[in-house]
Amino acid sequence: MTKKPPTIRDVARLSGLSTATVSRFFSGKEGVLAPETIESVRQAAQALGYTPSEIGRSLRLARTSVVMMLVPDATNPFTADVAASVEQSLNGLGLSMVLANASENGDQQDRLLADAEGLRARAVILQGAIDTPRLREMAARRNNLIFVNRRPAEDISVPYVGIDNYAAGVAVGRYFSERGYQNPVAIHGPRPSSGSMERLQGFLAGLSGSSVLQLESSYKMEAGYQQAKNFLSDRSRRYSVFCGNDMIAYGVYRAAAEMKIRVPEDLVIFGFDDNRLNEWLAPWLSTVKVPAFDFGPAIARLIEKPNEGARGKSVILPFKLQIRLSA
Repeated sequence: MTKKPPTIRDVARLSGLSTATVSRFFSGKEGVLAPETIESVRQAAQALGYTPSEIGRSLRLARTSVVMMLVPDATNPFTADVAASVEQSLNGLGLSMVLANASENGDQQDRLLADAEGLRARAVILQGAIDTPRLREMAARRNNLIFVNRRPAEDISVPYVGIDNYAAGVAVGRYFSERGYQNPVAIHGPRPSSGSMERLQGFLAGLSGSSVLQLESSYKMEAGYQQAKNFLSDRSRRYSVFCGNDMIAYGVYRAAAEMKIRVPEDLVIFGFDDNRLNEWLAPWLSTVKVPAFDFGPAIARLIEKPNEGARGKSVILPFKLQIRLSA
């Protein structure tokens, strides 16, 4: 016969205290209890192996110690690094993180947002949020959303943590212009993404009016590969490519290698993110370095002290151009 788990009444009985007193301890009201009372409850709970019900606690407090993080692509190394940084920082606050893949799909994101409300999540972190009616409704009703990498629309007042994507695009455009790179190409991310468009618009501004071939792409290696195979078929031009992320850049490089196109002699490639794979697999890639492991502490501070600053507070992290062999 399976032994039933101990209850709060068992702790009260063993400690010689009332159930109400023990309940105060486990609901976080230790400040109203005497030190000897607190010690009695702790010893009894330890002896019984009692763990308070998180579900019951969340019903009382209308929140849990769980934070949900929605990501656009869990297989992307940069996304994974940001998530790891967030989880480590939340652990330091005694919080747990649930990671969910929204897959750049608005319906999937909305289902996950509903799940987050059902869990009474302490906070919901959206790395790469998609603007949907449900997201807007939730942002207007709750103050526990945090946007990462993609800014919220101007009429949505939600904290944002990320770099200045427009300024980063400008920096790359100026770098291309100063070096006289010809036939610039921008393989940018999906147009509904604010981050993609900010990077693209900044790049165009940094080039000061140069004509740019603009190609929309998902943030995957396969997409970069297919786009490059198409425009690199014109061997009469030396292209200079700004990629929306490093994954796209890997695909462009693979296509160039197959077509016997030399980098950087015949083709300039510039990425974005500088994920950790570059150190081992792509030490040749020039890219925009985004500090993935700075996201966690910044996000944790917003969760720990949600009332500091305005609802739409932004935490802008630094970026830099990481110049290597490809550009």
